Amino acid sequence: MAKDWLRRLLTFEHPRSASLVEPGLHHIMQEAHGSFARFHLRVENDGSGMLIANAMAAARLTPSGVVIALGLLEGQAEDEIIQTLKKNFAGTHESMLHSDIQRVNELIERLKDPGDTYPVFNLEDAATSPDSAELIAPLQASLPLAAPDVIIPLLDRLWEVGIPHVTFLLPETFKADHAIRAVERAEDLGMIAGIRSRPSDIDDEDLLAGLRQAGVDHITFIYAAAHADIHNALCGAGDHAAAIRVIDWLQANQTSAIAEVPLVRATLDRISSTVDALLENQIHNLAFVAYVTTDEALAEREEIFTQKSMAQVATTVEETADMAQARFIWDPPIERDPKVTLSEQVRRGPRCTGDVAVRVEPSGEVIPPRGRYRSAGNLLRETWDDIWNDEVFRRFRELVESPTRCEVCPGLAICAADCPRDPQGWARGA
Repeated sequence: MAKDWLRRLLTFEHPRSASLVEPGLHHIMQEAHGSFARFHLRVENDGSGMLIANAMAAARLTPSGVVIALGLLEGQAEDEIIQTLKKNFAGTHESMLHSDIQRVNELIERLKDPGDTYPVFNLEDAATSPDSAELIAPLQASLPLAAPDVIIPLLDRLWEVGIPHVTFLLPETFKADHAIRAVERAEDLGMIAGIRSRPSDIDDEDLLAGLRQAGVDHITFIYAAAHADIHNALCGAGDHAAAIRVIDWLQANQTSAIAEVPLVRATLDRISSTVDALLENQIHNLAFVAYVTTDEALAEREEIFTQKSMAQVATTVEETADMAQARFIWDPPIERDPKVTLSEQVRRGPRCTGDVAVRVEPSGEVIPPRGRYRSAGNLLRETWDDIWNDEVFRRFRELVESPTRCEVCPGLAICAADCPRDPQGWARGA
């Protein structure tokens, strides 16, 4: 998702001393063409960070990128920024620093007008270099939709601990005003806000218009296959037609869209035509999620995947997406739950969106994206330090903050945060 010239700015290098900018959220307003752009810079413990623009787009930055971005946004002269960089970062050359400053300036302008790009740049790979990124908190939270009196305190607390991006998980039956109020509150705080839903459940122009007016930044919808019968078998009768109507509305109203593609054997067999159909409809952001099991009999009966097949599944999907030049992310593989039908589980979808996210239940319980369903603590009753350092997050932090690639399939993006063949890394349980 990031352009080539962004890659060096998004590769972690460490300063000679501790973080030059205090960790946490920094708020900056910048005047532009008679109006103001609103920026939030989240700085991690290692000095790296995330720059958020107008609560609608963000990009990860290295420690030097953080210093440059903050300097530019606060109106520092270029020579002053260069002196700070030369003093605090090893192996820097002045010509390269001038170039870096220009590139960060371009990045800031790109963030102001991200177009159809997924709202957070460069998050398809949770670890962007051999060095760790010491996160102060996840970068995103997924919340099942609830009434405003339940959602608002959770959003306030998430913003307080430094989580800048929220996705609301819409059930198949919900109140439209609850969804709209949730997005409004997130936007008021300065958060990037999105929703995730089955197409049939948001196939309502009044609802979509209300979400857009509230400031929704992205809408994620299930799109199992370009073949209507395969899609409908997983998502319900008529849902493929609803997906087409939702896509048409999103394009007509210039709203960022992400297609969530559930992977089972039938959808994998048609992955090329599915990706092509989405791109033809101007849907350039894809999220893949595989349904897997350790039970070979269940895998054969329901035509899903076992851990043995996951490397080949990922290779097929990533090669297809790369050839089509589609932007994509991986959600953690989901362990098949035989207590519900496959269709019910696909419609319910991922526990949360990606490896840099956590799930927060309406009760306030915080759940990591992978492993057994287990709470790390309650967001409303416990300190964030206690939750973030709970044993539940130990594996999450070890694998997300550092690369986990091996020699078996070193080039796969799915391996960034855990091995897809390891059941411990699947989302297991509720």
